[in-house]
Formats: sequence, C-alpha cells, structure tokens
Amino acid sequence: MGVFNFLEKSAKHIAEETAQKVEDRLNERLGEHFRQFGQQVSENFSEIHGYLRRIETKQKEISLQMEEIDSQLHGDGDEAAYVSAVIALADIIEDFYAFAAEDMDSPFFSQAQMMWNLAKSKAEAAGLTIIDAFEEPFDYTVHSIEGTAFDDGLPTGYVIKTLKCGYIFKDEIIRPAAVIVNKQETIVL
Repeated sequence: MGVFNFLEKSAKHIAEETAQKVEDRLNERLGEHFRQFGQQVSENFSEIHGYLRRIETKQKEISLQMEEIDSQLHGDGDEAAYVSAVIALADIIEDFYAFAAEDMDSPFFSQAQMMWNLAKSKAEAAGLTIIDAFEEPFDYTVHSIEGTAFDDGLPTGYVIKTLKCGYIFKDEIIRPAAVIVNKQETIVL
C-alpha cells in the first residue's frame, strides 16, 4: 500500500500545483483584462471630458455674443439694429448647430437641430427670410460662391453646402448665403 499512498499523494500534490498554476494564470489574465478595461474607461472619460470642454467653450462664446445682442436689442429702437441683432442671434444658433452636426450621433445634435429649426421659424414669423440653399440651383441674386467642389450626385451649378445662411428682410437682401457650388470635373483630352 506504500506505492498506492505515494501515487495518491503525488497525484494530489500535482493536482494542487496544477490548480494553483491555473488560478495564478487566471488571476494574471483577469488582472490584465481589468487593466485594459480600466485603460479603455479612462480613455473614454478623457474623450467625453474633451467634448464637454469644447461645448463649454462654445457656450461661453455664445453667452458673450448673447450679451452683445441683448444690448443691441435694448438700444434706441432702430429697426435696422433690431434686424442686425436678430441675424446675429440666428448666426450664433446656426454656428452651434454646425458645431453639433460634426457628431450627428451626439445627443447635443438633436437639441441643436431643434434650436436651429425653432430659430428659423421665429425669424420667419418676424419677417426675416432665411436663405439656406442646400441642393438648390445657384442663384447669384441670393448666393455668394465661396468655393466649388465636385459631387456626382448633383448637376453642375447646384449648391453642395451652405457655409452661412443668408437673410432677406422686407424683400431686401441683407446678406447672401455663402455657399459651395457643384462644378463637374473637366476632362482634358
């Protein structure tokens, strides 16, 4: 029975060593997994923090511009100053919308889009027509070409992108829309 006891003790010892090695290896792998997970979480937080800082900076810019507009609105009652202030306000909202549109999956995008649509409807209710010419034919009377690009999905002469909306008040063009116009590539033979 001595050999049997020896084999039993050896098997038990080998099993314990193997179990310890497996446990150590598992702890090592789990530790590495948790380190990687922690690093990913840290990177995600850094990215979110950076995004929030950009939004905070944009909000501060908007606040300063809003204060300037508020002082214009409470000026001497001049209609031109009032229209200028409303356009400046619409420009701020348009800029915020363009900023948010850089990441259309962001929850800020839907809020910015809602603000922009509300601002457009309020401006139009006050008699200010907003010129946003996306995918419309270029019209030199209401558009200003800031550049050209090629998009095979649109005919030549159509607006590919509106860089800055234009405005019409009482049938007078206050500012033409700044646009990028589609220009077909020329083939040199």
